[in-house]
Amino acid sequence: MTLTDQLAQWRDWLVRLGAPVAPVLKPGRSRAEIEAVLGAATPRTVLEWFQWCDGVDYAPGQTIGDCWTIPGFWPVELRDVAGIKAAHHDEDSSLLAGNWVPLLQNGSSDLYAAAWSDSSEPVVVTIMPEFAPPSVEFHSVEQMVAVVNECFTRSAYHLDAERQLDVDDELYDEVYAAIVGSRPVEEI
Repeated sequence: MTLTDQLAQWRDWLVRLGAPVAPVLKPGRSRAEIEAVLGAATPRTVLEWFQWCDGVDYAPGQTIGDCWTIPGFWPVELRDVAGIKAAHHDEDSSLLAGNWVPLLQNGSSDLYAAAWSDSSEPVVVTIMPEFAPPSVEFHSVEQMVAVVNECFTRSAYHLDAERQLDVDDELYDEVYAAIVGSRPVEEI
């Protein structure tokens, strides 16, 4: 299954669950639009990400939880990439010293980002400035999406009583261990 297929499956899960974000997910952008912002050397997986979804449309009365595509996070809009990167400049982080692009954001400053060197495929880094330095969470964008989809399959991600996406932490840990194993190394 391609990354594009896996991303479509993610969207399908949101629709099936009736997640508030499902009807307001923006369609993806064209390759030319993405490359105009991120450059012609953008890795395939980052291109596919932004071809899948370009953020969330905002509506009157919408809460932050109505935007979540996983508990606590929603897709970054292509137009916001430069501003988010500037706000997260970290000279001490080797993970953010090279090429990186935010993929998912939350209501504070936490992110999931694709990070890569010129000769490597992107890994997915968590950026949680208030708690820890950036660290590798997934070996690839595909691996992150596989974990997300399996979390929906096993109901680790589900809607709570307020119809917001929530997580069963124990099930999430099981899914993560089965797909990723131990935490990846911190280098790209």
